[in-house]
Amino acid sequence: MKKFVVIIAIIAIIVLAGCASTGRPELPGEKLDRLDVDLSKLPSLRNANAFTKAWDDFIIDFEGVLPEADDVNWAYFTRFKVVIDMLDANGNVMTFADFNNMAMMTLVYNLEGIVAGGPDVRPNLRGGDPGINIGNAAQKQFNLMGSWSNVHTRGCMIALRARPAGLLLQVTGEGHRAGIRHIQIKEAIFYNDDVISFEDED
Repeated sequence: MKKFVVIIAIIAIIVLAGCASTGRPELPGEKLDRLDVDLSKLPSLRNANAFTKAWDDFIIDFEGVLPEADDVNWAYFTRFKVVIDMLDANGNVMTFADFNNMAMMTLVYNLEGIVAGGPDVRPNLRGGDPGINIGNAAQKQFNLMGSWSNVHTRGCMIALRARPAGLLLQVTGEGHRAGIRHIQIKEAIFYNDDVISFEDED
């Protein structure tokens, strides 16, 4: 009987330990309530070459833009907000009755395979294959700026396990047919919504 009680106690401890380990990882660095991506450090706020087909992208490299990995506790952030403009071939800001299905974003941990055309090829609406390596995508959101998305208002939920390496902004097939030739980033913010909120700005 005593052995049975001991076994039950050990199982209970293991279960509790497992529950505790499912939370956010403990990362080094400062816990910031909000981190605005310093867009002034980017070489360009929009893709230099106009999109010529669906799923063409604007890659934003965070190297030299975001703090180093150990300087910030990236796991502390709970949401990521992105605001963009969609431009036509002449650089004019485009407006639509609804922006759903026009553009998408993917926050990634590693840009090496993507930039080099390696295994992490550009993601698309089919996802997976062909698509970005799931383990490399910190977050992937469709309908950027649309009513079906909150990425541009209160931000999408994130659970980072490391410092993101970059952001991919893409035009969809529908967006390209509508005349979108450039995507220009206006705002990108990591924040903890347990502390601050963008609800009043929605």
